[in-house]
Amino acid sequence: MRYFTIHAILAALLVFPLAATSATVILTKDGPNTAREGDLIEYRLEVVNAGTASVAGVEVLDTLPAEVTFLQATPTPGGSYDPMSRVWTLPTLGTAVADKTAELRIEAMVNQNLITGPTDVVTATNRAEVMAPASQLPLEAQTTTNIVCTFCIDWEIVSVKLDSAYTSFPDPFQLRFFLDVEVANNGPVTSDATVSVTYFNISGGGLDIATLSPALPVPVSLDPGQTQIITFATDWLVAPDSNYTISWEFEVSDVSLLDPIIPNTAADFWTGTVEGGGGGGCFIATAAYGSYLDPHVRSLRRFRDKTLIRSQLGRALVSWYYEFSPPIAAYIEHNESLKTITRVVLTPVVFAIEAPVLATTTLFGILIMVFVMRKRTRLACNH
Repeated sequence: MRYFTIHAILAALLVFPLAATSATVILTKDGPNTAREGDLIEYRLEVVNAGTASVAGVEVLDTLPAEVTFLQATPTPGGSYDPMSRVWTLPTLGTAVADKTAELRIEAMVNQNLITGPTDVVTATNRAEVMAPASQLPLEAQTTTNIVCTFCIDWEIVSVKLDSAYTSFPDPFQLRFFLDVEVANNGPVTSDATVSVTYFNISGGGLDIATLSPALPVPVSLDPGQTQIITFATDWLVAPDSNYTISWEFEVSDVSLLDPIIPNTAADFWTGTVEGGGGGGCFIATAAYGSYLDPHVRSLRRFRDKTLIRSQLGRALVSWYYEFSPPIAAYIEHNESLKTITRVVLTPVVFAIEAPVLATTTLFGILIMVFVMRKRTRLACNH
C-alpha cells in the first residue's frame, strides 16, 4: 500500500507540472478596427509564458481571413512562420522577462471589390490558436476588422489644444479657457460636416460652472486633405488659488452620414493650478524667461496681484503695462540677446520680490558704501 502511494505521488509530481506549464501559455492578438479596400494592415500576435518552467515546441496556427492577402511575417525574437501552412513555430519560452515573450507581426493587403455601396461593411476575422503543446483548454484569440468603402467620406479630429487667458485688473483674478479643435477631411471627396461639444466640465478650483461657446454644432466644409481649426471658448471665470481639472470631448459628423471610419470623437483632460493671477499679464517677463511657469515669472505675478493692484498707483501701473507691453514682449521673444538683457534688468526686481529682507539689507549696505566713498572723495578734494 505504501509502495503504491509513493509511486502515485511521484507520478503526480511528473505529470501535473507539464499540464500546468501548457495551461500557462497566454495568447493575444490585435489588428485594426477599420480598413479600406487596398489598405496595408498588420496583425500582431503575442505569446507569453506565464508559468514557472520553460516551454518548448509551441506552435500557433494563424488563419488569415479570405478578405486579405498575405504579404510577409516577422517573428521576434526568433522562430519561423510558414505562409503555406500558416503555422508559427516559436523558440523556447523561458521564465525571465527577456525570453518569456514571443511576437509575430503579419502584414496583409485588404482585397479589392469587397464593397458595393457606401453603407456596406465587410467583417474580416483573423483567428489564431495554439496547436502545440497540447492543452486540455483551447488557447485561442481573434481580432475583427470592419472593411468599409473606399469612396466614402472620412472626417477626423486631428488634435485638441488647450490654451488659457488670465486677468486680475481691474476685477479679481479671472480665468478663461480656449480649445482649438483641428478637424480634417481625409477624402476622397469634398464634404460638409459639423463639429460639436459632446462633453465639457471643469472640476475643482472653485471655478464657476462653465460652458463652451459656440454651443451649437459648428458647420465645416472642406476639400479632400484640407484641415480647419475651430476655437471654442469659455466666459471669464472668477477663481481662487486652487487646483482644477478640465475635461472635454468633441465630435465631428458629416452631414450626409456616410463616414464609417472611427473614431470621430476626441476626449481628454488636463489638470492645472490657479495662482491668483495665472500666466496672463506678465508679457515681457514671460518672453524673457521663456515660460509663464518660470519661478521668477510666478514671483512677479504674485507681486502684481498681492501688492500692486491693492493701491491706486499700482493699478495704474498695471493698466499701463497691459497696454504697452505685448508688442515689446513679442519683439523680445524672438531675440536671444534682448531676452538676456531683459533678464539682467529684471534680476534686481525679482531679487527684491523673492528676498525682500536680504534685498533691503543689500541696498542699505550699498547706500552706506556710496555715502562713505563720496565723503572720502570730498575730503580728498579738500586736501
